[in-house]
This record gives sequence, structure tokens and C-alpha cells, in this order.
Amino acid sequence: MDDHRLGDSIREFLNKRRHPDGGYTLFEGLPDTKNTYYALRSFELLGDEPGGLEKTLDWLEDVHSRGSFAAQGLFYRCSVLRDYGRDFSVSDKFIDLLKASYRKSKLEITYYMDSVLRMHGEYLEEVPEWVLSQQNPDGGFGRYGSDIINTYFAVEVLKGHEVDVPEGVLEFTDGCFSGGVWNFTPISYPPYIETVHAGFRINEMLRGSGLDVSDFVMGLRNPDGGFRRSVYMGISEPEYTYRALYMIIKSKKRL
Repeated sequence: MDDHRLGDSIREFLNKRRHPDGGYTLFEGLPDTKNTYYALRSFELLGDEPGGLEKTLDWLEDVHSRGSFAAQGLFYRCSVLRDYGRDFSVSDKFIDLLKASYRKSKLEITYYMDSVLRMHGEYLEEVPEWVLSQQNPDGGFGRYGSDIINTYFAVEVLKGHEVDVPEGVLEFTDGCFSGGVWNFTPISYPPYIETVHAGFRINEMLRGSGLDVSDFVMGLRNPDGGFRRSVYMGISEPEYTYRALYMIIKSKKRL
């Protein structure tokens, strides 16, 4: 498939996920902030302004104003609203709660919470210090054993604070590499789009570029134009489509 047809098929998939209220959905039903975030980020990668953008931002701002503050959704809303010049403010009370509760077993959640704090001008030295304490002897990160997802989010947090990434991270990441892509751990299989994206991003951040994984990623494409999580099964989702599109563009410098 040529680049223009691929881009058009992704646009068609995303447009079918747009809800009349302004947000984007997983498949059908009510919109949510996660799928809205990944749909908008995908359009940005394509160089497009999605139809009904202002309505989508109005919807997102309204959801944010209601005070639903789960860490993941809060990150999605704040990052989009900030980037598009909308109100992404969070109450001082909740900022204080984030400061007191960032130590999570999943470093992904720590990353979301820390990112929201930094968006609001709160840089806590304790956050990267605590993240560094989660590194294991094999070089990876994770409270209950190293995996590439926790390791990736550890690197994101450390980079966000301009803290040097310790030795061993690339060695662990390379140990997860098999068959041209990255797995969850050195002994796990199969690879999923989030594990491949994590390995790709670690290499981008620490080596300056990822590897060409476009053949694997294209194997995740569904007939509806979106991308699934695994080569074996799964529906298309905006999240998986964003991760796929990111790696295709970075691998091939195309679309």
C-alpha cells in the first residue's frame, strides 16, 4: 500500500470514531478522553486538523471542568488542552494530592502524575530519585521484576527531569529484542504494539533513533484502516493506531 492510501485509510478509521458530541470513541457509544487523546495525536502525526476540532476541544474542556481526576485521564486532558491553548488548570488541592501519591507500582502511572505536575510548574526532585530506586540488577525497572513498559516510563520520567539515565537500561532493552522487535521481558512472547513502541522510544531517546519496525507494524493493520494490538487478534483502537503510525513515520520518514 502506498503512503497516501495508508494515510487516507487511517483518517477514515479515525473519522468513524468521532462522536457527535465532539470526542472520540473506542468503537461505538460514548466518547472518552483516552481515545480522544490518541485520535488527536494521530491527526497531528498526519499533519491534519481534524474536522470539528473546536467542538472536540469544547467537549474535552467541559469534561475536565467536572473534576474527574484519575491519573491517566487527567494526563490526556491536560496535555491536549495545554497544547491547544485551552484551560487545563487543576486545583491546588489536587496538585497536593499528586505530590503525595506519585509512588506507584506501575511507573506508567507515576509518569502520568509527574507529567501533570510538570505541566503546572511543579518539578519534584523526589520523583526521579524515587524512580531511580526502582531499577533492578538486570538494568530494567519494575517493582515486581523488570519489564520494558516500566523501563520505558522510567526513562521518560528521567528525561523529563533532565536526569541521566543509569547504565544497564539499554542492555536490558536489547535483551527484550527478538525477531526484529521488543517483547515485554527477555523471556516473554509474543510482542505487542505497546512493547514494540516502548523499545522503539527507548532507542530513540538513548541512541538517537529507533529501528525500522514498519514491517511488523503493518502486520497489525486491520481492514478498517486502524491497527490492533497483536498479530494474532484484536480490534482496531485509536491508541494502537497512534503507536503504529508513530513508528511507521519514524521508521520510514513518510506519510
